[in-house]
Amino acid sequence: MANESTRHMIVDLKTGFAYGIKLDAEGKCTAVQPLNTNLETLEGKLVKTFGPLAGNNGGLREPQTLPYGKTTYCVELTENGATGSIFTIAWPSKKDADAGVLPSVAKAGLPDDLVKARIAPAPKSVDTGNAADDEDAKLKAALKKIDDMIGLDTAKRDIKQNIAVARFNRAKEEMGVEANPISRHMVFTGNPGTGKTTFAREVAKVYHALGFIEKPEVHEVKREDLVAGYVGQTALKTKEAIDKAKGGILFIDEAYALSRGSEGGGGGDGKDFGREAIDTLVAAMENMRDDLIVIVAGYTDPMKNFIEANPGLKSRFMTYINFDDYAVPQLTEIMDFMLKERGYKIEPAAREHAIHLIEDEKARAKKDFGNGRTVRNLVEKVEKELALRLEEEGKLSKGHGLTPEQLKAELTTITLADMQRVSLEGIKTKPVKGIGLGGGDSPANGNSPAALDSVPTAAAPRPKNAFGM
Repeated sequence: MANESTRHMIVDLKTGFAYGIKLDAEGKCTAVQPLNTNLETLEGKLVKTFGPLAGNNGGLREPQTLPYGKTTYCVELTENGATGSIFTIAWPSKKDADAGVLPSVAKAGLPDDLVKARIAPAPKSVDTGNAADDEDAKLKAALKKIDDMIGLDTAKRDIKQNIAVARFNRAKEEMGVEANPISRHMVFTGNPGTGKTTFAREVAKVYHALGFIEKPEVHEVKREDLVAGYVGQTALKTKEAIDKAKGGILFIDEAYALSRGSEGGGGGDGKDFGREAIDTLVAAMENMRDDLIVIVAGYTDPMKNFIEANPGLKSRFMTYINFDDYAVPQLTEIMDFMLKERGYKIEPAAREHAIHLIEDEKARAKKDFGNGRTVRNLVEKVEKELALRLEEEGKLSKGHGLTPEQLKAELTTITLADMQRVSLEGIKTKPVKGIGLGGGDSPANGNSPAALDSVPTAAAPRPKNAFGM
């Protein structure tokens, strides 16, 4: 019938308050009331109080006012358990309601699968009939990225062992066999540039594919991101970082710095606020074991001392992965990958010279060698040298006289001349008597920072340009 109306029992998704509403044939609201009276008493007027089963009888709480001026989202409750509808209700202001204005109501069918409809979040594991196949496919894709990483053979094996144990325990639980729970928190040790942070990002994708974490993300922090200078602030700062990492991985680089005393940020009063951060972290690792994975990373010896000196941390880390320094062939492979990724070709002679630069820097810097960071430094420096050479040769000006193909080749080809101008030794200067760099670590004793830009080497002087430079 054209004038037929319908009645619906709905529940506010946010508050849980229940309503009865009456809609005409066109879906317009003709009556609404809270369910503190029988649904059959609906009338064409606005009820000005609401609340689930509110009233004076039976000791129930007093009614509350309507959500004037707000928009609420409700789902329908049906008698037979069938899928109902979802409602959006725009409530009038109190002034308009008192004048008899009814809410504006929109109704849509509620899909059977709220996850696929992006209405509800996906749980950590959903039995969709092919969940195992989906997991295997995602896991293979995530593991392939780890397998494609250059070197890191020990780290790759260790993480695959962790994955195998996790799936082993899951299979036992599904068969009703008791499984020993394992901690998923990890310690990464190794020198800078050995791939610890990059590896952690890929581990997040693997653990997400397994359903162990809700998001394949890594929240990266250091001591200064966790430690404040006053009592009580550090716990709040650390909790903030933990909240940001919840559902994923919290990666703490140079974590051993948390055990420093007042010289690391204790405000000069001898208090070790880093200890407060550690205590907050330990509590979260215990209480949020299903919502958070913590990875601490840093140099091998300081990290060993850091973990060994702290029983709270030691008992919660079961996986220790060491990242070995890269050998020169692996560093060369990393260089080739970085250059290709940036669209460059490198002349054979230039590549050979680059290998010698890496070998020399590795021998010079010894334990301070930057590994992958040194290679990235080399690539960025030779890119600058290429740009400067082309500028000096006039090939970047409008009157260069090159065809598009010739210009493209010039822009993407690294020559021996470009590579010969690169230095990886950092700041090069003669130490002034009585003044040292970094507390006495001057370039003369081989402790200069490898990541700093260098001056051109004397072996390959640049031609003067139009500015006499």
